[in-house]
Amino acid sequence: MKKNCSTRSAFFIPRVLIGFALSLISVALALFAFGLTPLNNSNSLTDTQGWFHQLASALGVHLDSQKLASLPAPKGGGAGVPLSKIPGEPLQGTSQDQTAANYTGPHNNFRPVEAVHTRPLRQLPKIPPALAVRREVREPARPKPPTDTPTGGFKQTFPGPVLSAPTPTGVSWDGVGVGLAGFVPSSNPPDTNGRVGAKQYVQWNNTSFAVFNKTTGALLYGPAAGNTLFQSLGGVCATHNDGDPVVAFDILAGRWILSQFVVGADPEFSHQCVAVSQTEDATGAYFLYDFVTDPANFVDYPKIGVWPDGYYMSGHVFNSTGTAFLAGRIFAFEREKMLKGLPARQLQADLKRYANKPQFGFLPSDLDSLTPPPAGEAAFVIGPHPTSTNRLASARVAVTWGGAPRIRLTESLIAETWGIPPCVNDTDAGDHRDCVPEPAPATPADYIDNLDFRLMYRLAYRNFGGSPVQESLVGNVTVKGGNSNPNHGAIRWYEFRNAGNSTTTPTVFQASTYDPDAAYRWLGSIAMDKDHNIALGYSKSSLSVKPSIFITGRLSTDAPNTLGTEAQVQAGIGVQQAGGNRWGDYSAMTLDPVDQCTFYYTNEYLKTNGQFNWSTRIASYRFPSCTSAPAWGTLTGTVRSSPSNATLSGVVVTLSNGYAGATNANGVYSFLVPPGTYTATAADADRNCTSASPPSPTVTITSGGTTTQNFSMVGTSNLQLNGVAINDATSGNGNGVINSNECVNLNVALKNNGCANATGISATLTTSTPGVTVTQGNSNYPNMPIDAIRTNSTPFQIQTSNSFACGTEIEFDLTLTFPNGSTTVPVTVQTCTGGADQTIPPSTLTASDLTQADRLGRDGQPSGCGGKACPGGGFPGTKFFKTYNFTNSAAAPACFTVTINAATGVPGVGDIESAAYLNSYNPANLCQNYLGDSGVVGLGTTVGSVSYSFTVPAQSNFVVVVNTTGTTTSSEFSGTVSGFFDSTPGPGPCPTQ
Repeated sequence: MKKNCSTRSAFFIPRVLIGFALSLISVALALFAFGLTPLNNSNSLTDTQGWFHQLASALGVHLDSQKLASLPAPKGGGAGVPLSKIPGEPLQGTSQDQTAANYTGPHNNFRPVEAVHTRPLRQLPKIPPALAVRREVREPARPKPPTDTPTGGFKQTFPGPVLSAPTPTGVSWDGVGVGLAGFVPSSNPPDTNGRVGAKQYVQWNNTSFAVFNKTTGALLYGPAAGNTLFQSLGGVCATHNDGDPVVAFDILAGRWILSQFVVGADPEFSHQCVAVSQTEDATGAYFLYDFVTDPANFVDYPKIGVWPDGYYMSGHVFNSTGTAFLAGRIFAFEREKMLKGLPARQLQADLKRYANKPQFGFLPSDLDSLTPPPAGEAAFVIGPHPTSTNRLASARVAVTWGGAPRIRLTESLIAETWGIPPCVNDTDAGDHRDCVPEPAPATPADYIDNLDFRLMYRLAYRNFGGSPVQESLVGNVTVKGGNSNPNHGAIRWYEFRNAGNSTTTPTVFQASTYDPDAAYRWLGSIAMDKDHNIALGYSKSSLSVKPSIFITGRLSTDAPNTLGTEAQVQAGIGVQQAGGNRWGDYSAMTLDPVDQCTFYYTNEYLKTNGQFNWSTRIASYRFPSCTSAPAWGTLTGTVRSSPSNATLSGVVVTLSNGYAGATNANGVYSFLVPPGTYTATAADADRNCTSASPPSPTVTITSGGTTTQNFSMVGTSNLQLNGVAINDATSGNGNGVINSNECVNLNVALKNNGCANATGISATLTTSTPGVTVTQGNSNYPNMPIDAIRTNSTPFQIQTSNSFACGTEIEFDLTLTFPNGSTTVPVTVQTCTGGADQTIPPSTLTASDLTQADRLGRDGQPSGCGGKACPGGGFPGTKFFKTYNFTNSAAAPACFTVTINAATGVPGVGDIESAAYLNSYNPANLCQNYLGDSGVVGLGTTVGSVSYSFTVPAQSNFVVVVNTTGTTTSSEFSGTVSGFFDSTPGPGPCPTQ
């Protein structure tokens, strides 16, 4: 947090000081109103608040900038109700919904966040996008942009040289969207985002992601729901799938950083879920983090940039209902710890307000070059000035971790123009997003969002070295084009430069508005290669051009402020109709980290006219004159156990620069590394490997060469449960489950996931579960080589009593003893499972059904066995409902799962939802006796099936309710209820031996 520290005067009169401060504020506000803000000597503007502090200081008064920042801000702009990315209900406000008047500032909790280490992603269960959670996330109300007119600035109204644009490499394929592996979009816009790495390309569009081979476009993994990544983490990162994703690649360490936000969580409202790959393989294992970004407010539009001392993120802070824009905020996550999977911290600071308006649409610098910034250099943040289109806001952000972490901002202004693109239709009904024209059959009401008032992702950074150091950053923003009918937008692009100083304001080296004709160009993304060449990708549309993907660029030798002739990346084949006017939200131009010449661009297009039917394209381009950087080399080797000589899978070999690879099933690792000399280490704590030989060898990687380094690991075995087989055919009732009054044999399989063979294993099975007796609890296990699975040589035997509560989980301890020690493996066995499912017969909801005056809100989270808080009502209007009654007849609580299947695509019908209640349902009190609910939006219209779970006490009745969410009838639905017990008792005690 930024703090302004000043020694107060020993003597003061509070009322005089307050009155004097208010007088200063009045004078200053008057000056601001007339634009009398002085300039400094460095061709950048001093910040208004800083000048105000200087004035106050000169008069002997100390003003607290935090208190000044709490002054009320103008209300957010954009008339009409904000539209959802997934259409539906607004987020419910917190009990203390903040406004600009009572906003409490950044959330700085220095407690480190623990990481969860996952198995390789390719081995984890994949959540299909069609079955992912669909939450109703409303877009916050956007702040009003400045109303002044930009003056000056270079404009390019001619196409530019053909040879100045990058050339396609021939590598191009469809990404996540219509056309990929049966993917069907369920939300809008796609938030198109992707990144190229050493061998792969990762694309994450809104709520689904996929991994591709970067040279062939072959699909390696996915598409999968985004929260697939975070299932091992649990909590809100696992249950929410809220999107706004960012894919980054840490070129200094060869790691992937994949992230999406969570909003509307309880009790802490906003989270950032971050996955850092353990190796350069995006389908490998990850370190997972759940950072609370604000406990009370909505942190929107997060954008991550890689920097040596942290992963920096920009965010827009709204109150929880999204009705008030509170602050522009910068976050820094502790990169060094996250690369190692250690507990990591975050730091936060709010950017300054100008004329009491928070900053909006800013971006952090994102490293593209193999040459890092000068040691200790502060990161860059650049964005539009909130009150003037003739200034850009700049911040240099420096963090200190250590024992007393802090974040410091040096803020100033850049004298450079930007602008607000025209919104051609501009209606309240379209939330003023009906801006970019499309050809017929689209109508003006269908026109699409122009994403105004923000720099478009990314703010790409390169360090070219030299003396003095020459650093470049490139960015872009959509502005108004020349006069036309209808009006159109154009793209203004910038190259900023800096010379290695941590506090200076970057200067504008070149900037221009690319506006070669009357078509609308917007949604840009820009990057620079190793030879100073620039590539700019964007969307283009007009009354005669369907929304399409284009690219242009410039050679470093071209005249300043110019771009070349544009080229079409992908022609739009359809226009968007009735899709909520949303388009893109962002696109991504990224640079191959290996050759430093090849650009990869991804953006949205449509294959057919319609809504929620977007496709995306990924294509690579390069300038023929760009000479590839020295090829990376390969480090490879085999890792074996000592003394068994068995190969070990899953061992991670890490270099001193952070690059890493993991061994495969054959014990072999292989990964690409920039040329250089490093130390290497091998480790696998999960296998109980305690040391490696050699412990830290020096390896030299040559360009295009292969270096081999083998390792031998020493450690112990690691015996883990691998399943339990129940055999009740001989002395039980033969139904394959444990019941009361039954004799059952158990075979407990173990796997040696360790670093050494396991030998001489003896086992004892015990339990303290009431009504269960272990009648035969001793057995040996065969020797278990590494990765082998073995079962007890003699079956264990248990006896349940006649009074055993059917459905109770039996908790066993399996104590294992072997020559070099002992361990206890917990074993949990379900009982009385497998009862027949019960059904909800086919039906519809019509005006002849029972009615209720409200219904539950849909938070996008189908309840689980642990239940969830009742989402409450607040949606008045007549709804139709039916009820279905069931009973948990067992002597123990049981988790039941309700699956509702509903027809989709039926004209004239509305959504339905389902909920469960204990004993009885009171439609006048929706939370009375509440157990769980379906949660999702679109059931019975666009979603065909949903399952939710809840736990019912022993010997209790429960009611399943199906109701309409609106006043219309429903399509046909049916359902099943599973989780019932098979309470058939056994034949009696175990036979005597």
